[in-house]
Amino acid sequence: MEAKNFKIGSVTNLTRQIYRLELEGSFTTSPVPGQFIHIKVDDRLFLRRPLSIAGYKNNILTLIFQVVGEGTKMLSNKKKGEVLNVIGPVGKGFPINKNWKNILAVGGGTGIAPLIFLIDYLSHSRTTFLYGARSRQYIAFTALPKGVNYIFATDDGSYGHKGLISKTTSDFLRKNEKPDVIYGGGPYELLKKIGELSEKHNIPAFVSMENRMACGMGLCYGCVTKIKSGSVWEYKRVCKDGPVFSTKEIIWE
Repeated sequence: MEAKNFKIGSVTNLTRQIYRLELEGSFTTSPVPGQFIHIKVDDRLFLRRPLSIAGYKNNILTLIFQVVGEGTKMLSNKKKGEVLNVIGPVGKGFPINKNWKNILAVGGGTGIAPLIFLIDYLSHSRTTFLYGARSRQYIAFTALPKGVNYIFATDDGSYGHKGLISKTTSDFLRKNEKPDVIYGGGPYELLKKIGELSEKHNIPAFVSMENRMACGMGLCYGCVTKIKSGSVWEYKRVCKDGPVFSTKEIIWE
């Protein structure tokens, strides 16, 4: 993990309030899928903003984010050529096993970002990507890798299946060949459902948690989640011990 200055290559509005940010620069250690960066958006903001890495290739760092507050609004208005200070790569990524050939990725909202990076990384595997969003307007079609079997679900039924992607995931596992592994990203309730399905179907599953962060470096313990530890439990820091955890480790609340 290191602090580096990256130059903005582009800021692109992909769909409703969802943007792709490409930064030009390099880390001493290349990021792996599931890691994130902690970005200083503006001197007027005290806290940095954590953003999952959606890609890293040829010294181009790709991020996907949704405008939800002051920080991300400022970020969406940045211009090509501006310089941003970035701390990264932070955290632990998704475990990868060469014997896992049949991959199921399940993402909701901007939780798809680390999964996009992962799918590019696992180009040799057969991947089905279940993608959930509020409506068609929130699906970042142009950010999705090619050569993947996509299944969509929207809350309002405007594209793909109608309803939550967790329901679509449950139906998929009931009707299709069991995947070797499930990777997930998105809202807490979706990740919790992935954990339930993992246990029910006896499939290993790993999810990227999205707890709110302050320091982003493991010092403040503001982003902890309950993790099993033998017959008891302990708090683990999502920023440093995660953000990726096995669903079997997590105590869901």
